Amino acid sequence: MADIQTQISEARKAGYDDAAIAAHLTEMPEYGSKMKTALDAGYKPAEILSHLTAPAKAPVSEVPQRRPPSTMAVVTSAPYKALGGVADTLLNAPQNVINLAKMGAGTLATAAGYPNLAPEVTAPPERVTNMLRQTGLISPTDNMTQGQRVLDVGLQAATGGMLSPARTGAELLRSGGIGLTSGAIGQGVTEATGSPVAGALTSIAIPSATAATARARQVQLDMQRSQNAVRDLTIRAGQSEGLVTTPGSVTPSGQNVLLERVAGKTALQQKAASRNQPEIDRLARRAVQLPVDGDLTRANMQNIRRQEYQTGYTPVARVGPISTDAAFTQSLDDVLAAYTGPGRSFPNAIPQPVADLVNNYRVGQFNSGDAIGATRTLRAESQANMSRGDTGLGLAQRAISNALENQIERALQTAGNPNAQAILDQFRASRQRMAISHSIEDAIVEGGGSVNARTLANDLQTRGRYFSGDLDLIARFANISRPTMAPPGTSGTPGAGGVLGTSLGGGAGALLGGLFGGGAGASVGAMAGAVAPRAAQLAAQQYLLSPMGQSRAIPNYNANAPMSPVLRNALIGLPVAQESQNSLIR
Repeated sequence: MADIQTQISEARKAGYDDAAIAAHLTEMPEYGSKMKTALDAGYKPAEILSHLTAPAKAPVSEVPQRRPPSTMAVVTSAPYKALGGVADTLLNAPQNVINLAKMGAGTLATAAGYPNLAPEVTAPPERVTNMLRQTGLISPTDNMTQGQRVLDVGLQAATGGMLSPARTGAELLRSGGIGLTSGAIGQGVTEATGSPVAGALTSIAIPSATAATARARQVQLDMQRSQNAVRDLTIRAGQSEGLVTTPGSVTPSGQNVLLERVAGKTALQQKAASRNQPEIDRLARRAVQLPVDGDLTRANMQNIRRQEYQTGYTPVARVGPISTDAAFTQSLDDVLAAYTGPGRSFPNAIPQPVADLVNNYRVGQFNSGDAIGATRTLRAESQANMSRGDTGLGLAQRAISNALENQIERALQTAGNPNAQAILDQFRASRQRMAISHSIEDAIVEGGGSVNARTLANDLQTRGRYFSGDLDLIARFANISRPTMAPPGTSGTPGAGGVLGTSLGGGAGALLGGLFGGGAGASVGAMAGAVAPRAAQLAAQQYLLSPMGQSRAIPNYNANAPMSPVLRNALIGLPVAQESQNSLIR
C-alpha cells in the first residue's frame, strides 16, 4: 500500500481538490480521528494536507556530524594560538592570582563544611586570542581528529619553545624541535590514555630530561676544552695570521670528515699547503726583520749575522774580563745532568767528548772577546755536529754557547759602566736576530727561496729548540697540521679526486635523464652529472678553506643548553597545559 504522501499526490493528479481528499481521509480508520480533531481545531484542508505531505524530520541520531577542520587550518592556526595563549597568560596574571586565592578559600570552606561559602572562580578572558580569531589568523578548529589535536598541540609547543631567548639560530631551532616533540608526545599520551594529567606530565618531562642531558654533556665538553686549550690556542693564532688547516684532521667530527671526503682530502691538503706557504715566508721575513721582498737564502741569513755581530757583539768584546757566577756553573752542570740524572747517579754515562767540552769551560773568569769568539765557534760546530747526527754533542755546544751569552748579559746588568745598558740592549737584540737567522737558515728550501715549516716543527719537537714569536707560531702550527704545511713541490699539483667522481656522476645523470627525458635527456643528464661532482668538490674546498669553514677546526664546546631553560620549558608546557585544561572541561 502506498504511503500517505503518494496517495494525496495521486488524488490531486486525478482532479480531486483538497476538500474532497480531506473528506476521504476522514473516513479512513487510521486517519479519521486525527482529521476530525484537526478540522474541529479550525485547520483548513489545505493546511492539513500540507502537513501530511511534508518530509519527515530525520531522527536525532541521523543528524550529520560536523566535519573536522582541514589540516592546513590546524597548521596555520597553531602558532597564533600559542602566541595568543602566552599573551593572555601574561595579561591575565592578576586574575589568575585571584583565582588561585579563591580556589584556596573554597577548599578551606568545603573542608570546614560550608561549601556554599566557596567563592566562584572567574574564567579569565582571552582578549588576544579572540582578537586573533576575529582577524582570521586563528581559524575555527573545532571537532579536530586525534591526529590533528596531536599536531595542533605539538606546533603550539614548538612556537612556545621558539619564543624563549636564544643565542644562535641553531639554538632557536633546537628549542622549537624540543617543543614540537614534547607537545606532540604529551598530547599523544593524552589521546591514548584519556588522561590529560598524564599527557601534561609527559610533555614536561621531555624538555627537563633534555636539559639534564645537555648539562651532563656540558661537563664533558668543559673537560675537552681544558684538554685542548693549547692546541686550540695554536690553531687560532695561526688562523689569525692567515694559516689554514684541514678541519677534519684537527676535529674529526662526522660532518668535517664527510665534507673533506667530498672535497677530496689530498686535494684539500695540497691547496691548503699552497695557500699557507706565502704566509709562512711572510712570518719568517718578519721574524728576522727582512723586507717583504727580501730573499730567503742562506747567503742573506749569513749577511744578517755578520751585520748583527758588528753591531751587537763587537762592543761586548771590548768589555774585558767577566767573572762567572753560580748560574753559569749550574748551566754547565745541567748539560751533564742530562746523562747522569739530577742526582748524578750515572757519572760514567756522560760521553767523553761532552765531558771534555764542559770541563774546558769551567773557569772562574773569561775575557768577553774570547767568549764572543767561542760562541761563534760553538754554534757553527753545533750545527755541523747535529747535521752529522751527533745530536748529543751538538746540543751541548749550543747550551754552552747560551750559557756564555747569558753570563755576559748578567755581567753587563751589574756593571758600573754608564754605557753598559745600551750595550746590553743591543747585544740582546743582535743575539735574538742572529738566533732567528740560524733557525731560518736551517729550514730554507734551497733553490726555492722559501722556508720549510716542517723543519722548524722537527727542531721544536725532536731537538728541543727554543723559538719565540713568529717562528714559534710556524713551528707549533706545522707540528699539529703537518699535511697543510708541506713546502712547494713536495705534494704534487692540487687536484686529487674526492669521493665523488665524474664516472659515477655521469652515469647517475644519464640514468635520471633517460628516465625523464629519453635519449636527449640522457645526454644532458650525463654532462650535468659529470660536471656536478667536480663542482661539489670545488665548493667544498672553497668552504673548508674559508674563515667559516676554518672555524670548524675548533670544536663547539657549547652543549647548546638554552639561555633560560626554565622559561623555555614554561613556554613549551603552556599550550600542553591549556589543552589539558580544555580536555578536562570537555
